[in-house]
Amino acid sequence: MESYVPSASPLTSEELTAYVGPRAERYRSRFERFTRTATTRFALSWNNGAAFAGLWWYLYRKMYGWALVDFVLSVVFGWTLFVPILWGVARAVTADYLYFLQADRKIREARPISSAEGLPTANAGHLARLAVEGGVHAWIPWVAIGATVLVLALAALFFGMAWNAIPPLRELWPAPPGRWT
Repeated sequence: MESYVPSASPLTSEELTAYVGPRAERYRSRFERFTRTATTRFALSWNNGAAFAGLWWYLYRKMYGWALVDFVLSVVFGWTLFVPILWGVARAVTADYLYFLQADRKIREARPISSAEGLPTANAGHLARLAVEGGVHAWIPWVAIGATVLVLALAALFFGMAWNAIPPLRELWPAPPGRWT
């Protein structure tokens, strides 16, 4: 199906609600700040999910390109202390705007050609398509929890193996004196 991307028509609240899915009211108020003037402009906002979950938040909101960027930057700069804190702040400040840009682009691309003639864009088929295109991946939090548990279990296993394999490590933390030693 061909789509028409009108540049001047604003996004309707029904389209935003269908695309964003859960917590649409929260995002609608933030998206309005980006379009107060006639043009789209960046405005500061804070997103706790993006600040602390990072990659997982991007995947949850179906922002795959930004998830890849976040992963690469986390691998490259993740071993320092100061850079991940700065990257977390940068994610938190820009996440809502990046999500708005994606929602705006996807909604405009999904609009049917009939909206060019001024026909309403809030028909059921269009809103259903937006709900499938947007929304969230409800399984991402469970995968994130499972991945965290797996990483912690592997870290404990590795530390236990290193503790037993390298005798000087045991000498760093001697056993406390006790009655039965």
